[in-house]
Amino acid sequence: MDNQNISMNLPTPTEETPAWFLGSVAKCIRTLQTFTVSQPEWSLTQLSRELSISKSTMVNILKTLETFGYIQKLPNSHYRLGIELLEMSYHIRASLPILHYAIPIMEEIQRQSGQIVYLTIPKKGRAFYLQSVNPGNRNISYSITGRCTPMHCSSCGKVMLSEMPENMVDLIINTWGLPRFTTTTVTDRDALKAELQIIRERGYALENCEEFPNVKGVAVPICSSNRLLGALSLTGSVLGMPDENMVQFATLLSNGANLLASNAELFPTCDPYP
Repeated sequence: MDNQNISMNLPTPTEETPAWFLGSVAKCIRTLQTFTVSQPEWSLTQLSRELSISKSTMVNILKTLETFGYIQKLPNSHYRLGIELLEMSYHIRASLPILHYAIPIMEEIQRQSGQIVYLTIPKKGRAFYLQSVNPGNRNISYSITGRCTPMHCSSCGKVMLSEMPENMVDLIINTWGLPRFTTTTVTDRDALKAELQIIRERGYALENCEEFPNVKGVAVPICSSNRLLGALSLTGSVLGMPDENMVQFATLLSNGANLLASNAELFPTCDPYP
């Protein structure tokens, strides 16, 4: 799943490629996009085959990226992403205006709920995690900042889907599918659409151990002038998120979402659809 459509963000060089399109830069970007959590290491031969790039060109790309610290070569001659990308990630997050405004709001929600708070946005038909605020006494190993996940299996993803036109929901399903992660993951198109209608009427989405076992969630949309900006969600264990608390949690999130929606201009812009 991580490697699906790795080049979908970039034009494929053809006779209709725009004049501004630089094939060499595109090949570098596609190379970086190939490295994922599920496959963090690649050999030269694997990369050449995966990207349909000749070995001689692939060597030059890797050496160039290695020079700038974006790729590192391992003793076994395989390649991994370089730590320079971590520094770039820090600069990106530090420069996002919405985070400076959102973090205090999220911290207050976390204080009142005792659960993990996430701020997400729609990105290419998936849920992109911009920021999280965690309880100080927990070591959280899932849904970290910068992660991009399918929409159908999380409260934040489903609540964002509920604000999208039906044809765009179909496009997202057709592009990414409805993979199963747990026994409760919704993998049927009609069942998902029925749940989305309930979410629209209710105003919030629930997650019942659909991406990770023993993890529940609740989320509300962040919208401004009929524009979907993102979602605000709470996630916790089954014991920490009893059903009787969900309405209270949803109200808490809605208050925060309204404050964030009043600063729509601070949200990063990206294409929400594949």
